[in-house]
Amino acid sequence: MTIPFEIEGSTANDGVGKVRVYNPKYDDRDGEVGLVVYTRERDRPSPKVLPFLNDTYGGALNQDLAFGGTPVDIHNGIDSALWTGSNIVGTKVTFNSTDTGTGWPPAGTNSVKIDNPNAGDTWQFAKGSDQDLTSYSALSMAVYIDKDWTAGDSVSIYGWDVSGGAIVGNKVFLEDYIDETNFDVAQSAVIPLVDMGLVGLTVSAFRMQQEAKAGKAAKFYLDTIAIQETGGGAEFRVTHDPATRYCVNELVFTITDLLPGTLASGAGMLPLSYDQILGVGALANGINLRSVINGAVSFSGVFTTINDFLAVGFEIRNAISDGTNTSITLVQSFPDPLIIIGSTNLNFLSLTVSDDLSGLLRFSALLRGSEVATI
Repeated sequence: MTIPFEIEGSTANDGVGKVRVYNPKYDDRDGEVGLVVYTRERDRPSPKVLPFLNDTYGGALNQDLAFGGTPVDIHNGIDSALWTGSNIVGTKVTFNSTDTGTGWPPAGTNSVKIDNPNAGDTWQFAKGSDQDLTSYSALSMAVYIDKDWTAGDSVSIYGWDVSGGAIVGNKVFLEDYIDETNFDVAQSAVIPLVDMGLVGLTVSAFRMQQEAKAGKAAKFYLDTIAIQETGGGAEFRVTHDPATRYCVNELVFTITDLLPGTLASGAGMLPLSYDQILGVGALANGINLRSVINGAVSFSGVFTTINDFLAVGFEIRNAISDGTNTSITLVQSFPDPLIIIGSTNLNFLSLTVSDDLSGLLRFSALLRGSEVATI
């Protein structure tokens, strides 16, 4: 019996040639065995550099993007009488825990404790009236993971209409805005309202839910939950031609600051502090890097210091100084290219800045890779 198959090879004009053998028993070829030959142009990658850009600031990340105005405080472990916390499903949340840890709680004496919730457990922070989100930019909170957060654990956050019993906007996931592998450290989560689909809308509560867990769910704490009024949450995004496939080989940050470059005695390297970003101290909120594929976050990271970059595999590829100013290049290489293809609203890389980086002389980010037209 004849088995259908294809033969593929290079043609003289640098295309791709194919030959297919048809089986008359299974293919509509009028009972005859035949060959069909066709060619298509070979993919021709074109090297291309894509910067992270913002509509207002261009490619300059060294902006003062710290929050301003007057925030709306939601909950601080009942150190103050703010919005009312309650368990909606399950009983795993204590809203006035006095547990402490390194740097925890960040203010007052109480915080919100979430202790090994079951999948589907839901808790709420309700105002008791409507909150207009016009002129507000982000939801922020302090987070402290005590133990047991593993891959597969997921906690959602979303706006809620108490009287209507419905979600307002859309769900986002806490793990996309923190480093869920960093235990026993107070972290800051900053969630732009645009991510939650809440810009200009009204809510009467915020809800959180344990969406999934891998084995035993985590024990973690929340504090100083607030809606931030102005500034912060500025997104710098890489855009590409949606008719192409962009293959990312490297992610590159270039940072320059007024920092003397005298070599430490006998060290043979610039005196860079691991707990700063050149001359700028550890960031309060951090730079949130996210990769979004088909509308879902495929990976994320938060960087508050040079050490945070190094901890996930960035290399200091260049470090130069003129004795007054110092410049470094941080590079993350991908052994297998990260592919970005299709709609730029569903497939992109972004950086969200919510701190004052104006103390740096220069701070920019870009992708190095190649672009191929899709067929």
